[in-house]
Amino acid sequence: MEESKLLSSASVFRAMYDEKKDIYDVLSEFIRAIISFKSLSIFNSLECASHIEEEFGFHIPEAIINSCLRNRLVKSGDLILQGGSYSVSEKFRLNINIESDFSSSRDEYLEIINRLYEYCSNKGLLSVDKNDLESDLEEYLIRPDKNNKHTNDIARYVVLHENEPGFTEKLNRIEEGLILYTGIKYSPDLSTLGVWRGNLTIFLDSEHLFSAAGLNGELYETLFNDFYSLIQEANRNKKGGRISLRYLEETDSEVDRFFYAAQKIVERKGTIDPSKTAMKNICNGCKYGSDVVTKKAEFLSRIKGLKIEPEDSVDYYSKPEFNVESEGVLASLESELSDRSVNRTLISSILKIFTKINYLRKGESSTGIDRVNSIFLTESWLPQRMAFSESVFEGNGAIPFATNIEFLTEKFWFKLNKGFGGKSKKPISFDPIIKAKLIISSQVSRSVSEIYRDLSDKLKSGDISRETVARIHHDIYQAPSLPEDVTIDSIAMTQDVLDENYIEKVIKEKSLLEKSATEGKQAIEELRSMKHQQKLNRYKPIKVTARRQYLILRVSTYIILPLLSIALLISMHSSSDSALSVVFGLASLISLVVSIVRPKRIDNYYWSLSKSWYRKSINKALQRTGR
Repeated sequence: MEESKLLSSASVFRAMYDEKKDIYDVLSEFIRAIISFKSLSIFNSLECASHIEEEFGFHIPEAIINSCLRNRLVKSGDLILQGGSYSVSEKFRLNINIESDFSSSRDEYLEIINRLYEYCSNKGLLSVDKNDLESDLEEYLIRPDKNNKHTNDIARYVVLHENEPGFTEKLNRIEEGLILYTGIKYSPDLSTLGVWRGNLTIFLDSEHLFSAAGLNGELYETLFNDFYSLIQEANRNKKGGRISLRYLEETDSEVDRFFYAAQKIVERKGTIDPSKTAMKNICNGCKYGSDVVTKKAEFLSRIKGLKIEPEDSVDYYSKPEFNVESEGVLASLESELSDRSVNRTLISSILKIFTKINYLRKGESSTGIDRVNSIFLTESWLPQRMAFSESVFEGNGAIPFATNIEFLTEKFWFKLNKGFGGKSKKPISFDPIIKAKLIISSQVSRSVSEIYRDLSDKLKSGDISRETVARIHHDIYQAPSLPEDVTIDSIAMTQDVLDENYIEKVIKEKSLLEKSATEGKQAIEELRSMKHQQKLNRYKPIKVTARRQYLILRVSTYIILPLLSIALLISMHSSSDSALSVVFGLASLISLVVSIVRPKRIDNYYWSLSKSWYRKSINKALQRTGR
């Protein structure tokens, strides 16, 4: 795989640079290796460049290879130049350690890619093409703006292993080797290292302006400060060119709209998109709309203090040959960019910016990074993706119309010949862990913004309840949309937010929970009813007996006892008693009983006796069944 050659070669390049401290000396070692590996006797510079690309994955300009052959290997006596061809002399010697260096670097790379493959394939549970994964890893390291199939998995893997001994060092060697390689690729003349030759105008987008003013969080401010320090260093050299920072009219309008939206939020006429860190920092502490106006004045004063000025007024369409906004390009980009957040108007607005950059470049994009004249600096994925599209990008070492801050920081570092391992403090963007966190937080931030817009649309159309919106808002506010918030602990929650069907899944989950809750209540009620019925059935015989006892007591008291008393009284009368005396006696007895006996009290007493017996019988039954 070309990707494995490039990445493992980059690691060797970095190690050799530590020893040589000179780009041409390092390239000389690679050329010596090619001569030995390919058993070359005679060749030209084009053939040498081709062999280097084939063997090591390095696409290095032929002019640099030719300069290295002439000024290093011919002068050292290793090669002889005759008629434009180079022949190997008897003095030629190969570094005896280079083969073992390549073997060791290759083993390190294979360990990384195999472990990454195991992670992405979830130990064989998912189907992952290893060749695609290797290709995506290369683009992840060289083109962080490009979101490939495995970009998020690679970044997550890096963060999850940030504390593993040796892991970061291995990635660092590859990363720093790639910085050196891409520096060569975008610099046709290495003899000028240490000096920034030409004038360059960098147009900052609104996010970089906010980062410069510290509104996008501490890490983004540090990234900008690293970038800004290199610009100051380049500008201090009076022999070189000058790097200027500007912002376009489109960016100025975007900033105005941003602060106007902040005013409305403070006045309770709008809500904050949780992905907009700068918006949160502007609104925090503001009680009135006038407070936002004050913060805007402070912001503009801050960026002016950094010598970041608005663009000069220019007629960018005075030379049609520099216009990149053709209907064909627009249609091609529309077809290429299928993201749901992209539309024709948005693509057209970015092409207008590219036209401005191309006009200032006078159509020249292949002159090297320090001769390109102008570039648009943005962290937005769309302009960067469009800048590398075949519809507008020349390729072959050309400088794209738009790029990110990491790209320019790396190129400044290389052109100023800062190197590695010395006293110079490396920019934090070179740290592979920071890079992974930037990628994850950028993707989360973009996803959160899309979720926020979708929620607003669905709420307006009545497709979603306020309760569900509140729940999703709570979840996405917890998502790590700042790189400093991305940790081993917080990274797990990014997977849900990055799912394009996140809202639908939350709604479905809520519906299932509600359904489960309803079914659960019904089941509980049915179970309670069944248990109650079982209890009734179990205690029914006892209840019948208790009622029977109560009835017997009443019958005995009100029927049997009176009849027995009458019978006793009759048996006691003599033959001398007249019928009248008997009737009178019975009437007197009944009158006495009625005056003494209270049926209601007797009934209550009998009922309490029956109830007491009933309870005792129930308790005994419960003890026998173990409740």
